[in-house]
Amino acid sequence: MTEEAPELDLGALQAFYQVARLGSFSRAADVLHRSQPAVSRQVQALEAALGFPVFVERRPRVLLGDAGRALYAYAERILRLCGEAVQTMEELRSLDRGRVRLAASTTPGGYILPALLARFSARHPGIDIHLAVARSAEVARRVGVGDADIGVLSEGMAGPEFFVQPFVADELLLVAPPGHRLAGREASADKLAAETLLLREEGSGSRRAVEAHLEREKWRFARVLTLGCSEGIKRAAAAGMGLAFLSRFVVAGGLASGTLALVSAKALPRVFHLAVPREARMSPAAAALHAFLQQSAASAEVHAQTE
Repeated sequence: MTEEAPELDLGALQAFYQVARLGSFSRAADVLHRSQPAVSRQVQALEAALGFPVFVERRPRVLLGDAGRALYAYAERILRLCGEAVQTMEELRSLDRGRVRLAASTTPGGYILPALLARFSARHPGIDIHLAVARSAEVARRVGVGDADIGVLSEGMAGPEFFVQPFVADELLLVAPPGHRLAGREASADKLAAETLLLREEGSGSRRAVEAHLEREKWRFARVLTLGCSEGIKRAAAAGMGLAFLSRFVVAGGLASGTLALVSAKALPRVFHLAVPREARMSPAAAALHAFLQQSAASAEVHAQTE
């Protein structure tokens, strides 16, 4: 039959820690605003629960034994975490200040997040949000090394340094300039073989998705031109530079206004994900923004504000 593990009382642990730190029961009692006999009783109760003494000398100066030194390291960590928990709860009570470092790939950074961040900032004007827009690979790197509190990136970018969860569903649509011979018509391998394709740069999540689709469909283009951002590709496609697979968030306005035309082809579904560091403590401001983004996606507010 195994013995039950001793239960540590937090008040007794705090008394032990202060006595060990200050080397004196009387000085510990002053810091804790308790009587010296009360502090002594708490330390004795702790030793009784543990089953061995934590101090080897008590006069003229308190000295730690081997067990006491080991316990001191744990007590320091436990009490620090308790302090952080109390601070976090206090900050959450008002959320009147804070700073959040947000990193997002180009489509969510340019087309999905701005309206959401405006709503969040209206609720919490004291929280400063710093948004960095970069390729998905760079967003993943920033979250992984702790340079971003929250990341929004393409699927397939999971890593051991961070947690990911679905955020917003998207799809890549094949578009052409208005009046193009394929506008409103079915795409096929032979028709596309003479066309120019506009693609994002290496490291882009959309480029990886398009290249995988082209490989599956055995589609080949006469030329492939690389541009650095979705907005630039949209403008180039509208000007007649080539065809492009672009997010529905990017092309919605162009299709509605007639500056872009849809080519009939299978849309490429994808999902943007929220990513947070696995190890780092999330600040109350970051936790509030993370929860807000989750709630907005779940309630379809993203679609209502970006289409």
